[in-house]
Amino acid sequence: MFSQRKRGQRSRWKTVFLLFLVSVFMFTVGPFVWRMQQLKHAKSVYDVQKVQEELHWIEKNAALLKNLEIVKDTNLWLALNVGSKGLDESKLASYQDRKHQFWLYLFYLQEGKLSSAQNVLAKMSDSSLISLGKGLMSISKGDAQQSQRLLTDTNMDWKTLSIDEQTLRHLTLAQAAIIGGDLHTAQTELKAAQQLNPYNPACLSMAFNVAIEEEQWSKALELSQLIDAQTWRPANTLFETKKAILAIYQGDKLSLSNILASLKELPHGDAYITYVNGIRVLEEGKLEEGKDLLERSIKDGLEGQLNVDAQKALNQINERLKADKSLRAAVAETNEQW
Repeated sequence: MFSQRKRGQRSRWKTVFLLFLVSVFMFTVGPFVWRMQQLKHAKSVYDVQKVQEELHWIEKNAALLKNLEIVKDTNLWLALNVGSKGLDESKLASYQDRKHQFWLYLFYLQEGKLSSAQNVLAKMSDSSLISLGKGLMSISKGDAQQSQRLLTDTNMDWKTLSIDEQTLRHLTLAQAAIIGGDLHTAQTELKAAQQLNPYNPACLSMAFNVAIEEEQWSKALELSQLIDAQTWRPANTLFETKKAILAIYQGDKLSLSNILASLKELPHGDAYITYVNGIRVLEEGKLEEGKDLLERSIKDGLEGQLNVDAQKALNQINERLKADKSLRAAVAETNEQW
């Protein structure tokens, strides 16, 4: 009887001790587990500021966690989203899986290293991902038709792509549609991207682009303010140029002046400033001056969609000038007859 009571006491002490160890473990490890969950959630909803805060906390308070795959992966993801300057190219290149190889491809595209991007693409085996990469390459060169052909290939199983990759495909198709002047398709592709990944900031950028093309100036202004509020975003020449065009049509001279100053600091900024000034003088009805400025902007290195837009505008100007010349000639001939 006494020995049974003793064994029962020992059993209770063991239980209490185990509970104590579990409590200590949870108290010690719990905050770190909670931080990992916060980091994962912030990344999933593209809360870049929160991701930065969590990574900073880990760096300061739990340096050992930096070796966890989720932390290393998130650091690479963050560098790609906030600008490639902080990206360790060698770390990204050390991965051989499809996701990180595609990230490396995107990095090279952002940097304008097209040959390096082609080399990465050549090593990939996933046919759908290869087609997506080629479509992105084409759109970066302003070839909207080729991009559309690649990204609408019915032989590809696009559902095998990740949600982020599918979203990128729809946004690229939307961009190609804008270049081709098909705003209905642009809206359709934008909605498809938003349904897949509503928190992706690239969807917000595309919505702004579509609003500009549809000349919905109030909506475009609202969207541009939302984009500007995401202070983590790197400076972008296309966005700044379209903001300048928005300022022109809204008659906001102060904003236009500030945007042109920002463009001056960006790569090929002078070409984009010349383009904006060309649009401005065309809006004032100065066709010859506008034509000269647009031609100069192309010569100075205007790229991508804006290069295509400038070419279209030049074609319209030439048609208009040709029509005006014919009209003047007809009027002069009529006057001579009288």
